[in-house]
Amino acid sequence: MAKSSSVLMLVLQLACIILAGFQTAFAADRQTAMSSGGGIIYNPDAPTFALPRDALDSHDIPFSNHSNNRPFGSYLQQTLDFTHFADLFKAINATVGTLQSRGEAHITVVSPPEYDRVLKPAGVTIEEIEDIARQCGLQSARLQPVCVGRFNGSLPHPMSEADNGTFLLYSLVVADVFGDLAGIRQEVFKLYRKKGGEGALFQPEGFWPHVTLGFDRRDLFIEDGIYKGSNYCYAPIHTTK
Repeated sequence: MAKSSSVLMLVLQLACIILAGFQTAFAADRQTAMSSGGGIIYNPDAPTFALPRDALDSHDIPFSNHSNNRPFGSYLQQTLDFTHFADLFKAINATVGTLQSRGEAHITVVSPPEYDRVLKPAGVTIEEIEDIARQCGLQSARLQPVCVGRFNGSLPHPMSEADNGTFLLYSLVVADVFGDLAGIRQEVFKLYRKKGGEGALFQPEGFWPHVTLGFDRRDLFIEDGIYKGSNYCYAPIHTTK
C-alpha cells in the first residue's frame, strides 16, 4: 500500500510538471499582456497604487488547511502574507474611509460553492484536493499583480432584501502567469471526472484569481454576478522594493 501511494504521488508530481509546461506555452503571452496592462480600461480619475514586489511570493508561507463540515466550510486557497497588503488597503481606504479588512490575504483556488455543490457530491474529498495542491506546489505558484479592481454599484439580481442597495468592493486582480493555479484546477477536474462527475458542472478555466482587499458590507462573488478579471480593473498598480 505504501509503495502504491508513493507511485501515485510521483505520477501526480510528474503530471503537475507536464501540465505546468503546457499551461506556460499556451497562457504566458495572454497573461503577460494582461499583467502589463494590455487591453485594460482604468477609471480616468483613479490614482495609481503601490504594492511590494514580493507581495505575491508565498513559497515560504505554510500551506493552510480549510476543511470544515459546516456548509461552505471547505475550500482551497493560496495563503499570502497580509503585511504586504496592509499599506495598499490603507491607501485605498484613505480615498473611501468606509472599508472593512479581514486582516488576512489569500487567493481562492477552489471555492466553497464549487466544492460543496459540485466536487463533494461526486465523491472528491477536500483532502484529495489538498494533496493535489501540495504536490503541485500551490504555495510556490508564480503570480503577477494586474490592477486594483473595484465594484461600486447594485447587484444585478439581489437574492434577498439584504442584497438591495449599493456595494463597494476592492480587490487586487492577479495574473496566473505560468498557469500554476490553473494547472491545479485541471488536476482536480481530472480527479472529478475519474469519479464520474459531470464535466459541464466544473469548469477548471472558470477562474479569476484575486486578493480581496476591502469592502463596505461584504465580499462579493461570481454567484452575485461579479467577475473579477481584467474587466474589474479600476486603478493601475505598480510594484516597489
